[in-house]
Amino acid sequence: MHSSDPSRNGSSAGAGPTLGAAAALGTAFLLAGSAQAAGGRLLVYLHIAVKQRAFQSLLQAGLPGVTTTTVGRIGDFERVLQQGQDAVLTLPAVLSAQGLSASLQGRRAGAVDETYSLVGNGSPPDPKQVERVGTLDLLGRDGTDTFVRKLVGSSRIRTERVTKVEDLLPLLQLQRVEAVLLPSRLFAELKGTSRLPLVQRELETRVGLPAGASVGPAGAQVLAALSKLPRDASQLLGVDEWR
Repeated sequence: MHSSDPSRNGSSAGAGPTLGAAAALGTAFLLAGSAQAAGGRLLVYLHIAVKQRAFQSLLQAGLPGVTTTTVGRIGDFERVLQQGQDAVLTLPAVLSAQGLSASLQGRRAGAVDETYSLVGNGSPPDPKQVERVGTLDLLGRDGTDTFVRKLVGSSRIRTERVTKVEDLLPLLQLQRVEAVLLPSRLFAELKGTSRLPLVQRELETRVGLPAGASVGPAGAQVLAALSKLPRDASQLLGVDEWR
């Protein structure tokens, strides 16, 4: 199996593999030896709080036989998608922007979506008052601005976009933003890497969990393999089952 990473320097990364990530890698490698090779090509565009190389290795081990390409920028996602893939794995908002429909949906505790939080320094940010927000660049400048404004419920927000989870914290440290936006499940890890008295405020609007779409002749085959991704690996994506 071969894998490529056209945005190694720009892909999503965290402060380093967590203990959970290490456990996931171990589980995936153990299961890979007995798993049947699936074949096909999978393009993955997700921002997660582990090193890109660890993420790549995790998917390689959990999806034996699938040629997996991970990217961390929307431009790279669109470029590689045009080159031809069998399936893609990303957030539903990205699928929708590309005119694609999910064939496989990630779930956690039975839900297909999750909460996001605004995280501030010292006090919980007020969605009605905050004006400068740091966020992961999900859909490019205009698309990400629209996504964040709808999520927070304010048209006055200006965004500072980054391509790595680990780059959100410096935005607060350098006071370039009043708050940063991220999945609520990542707050504890972000707080654990900073001396700042970080405080979160969960938002009411929820965001869809990662989903897969078939875009090529072997798409169903790739998604079938993805549905059997080891549980520990899936949990790194915020998912505990696929349907």
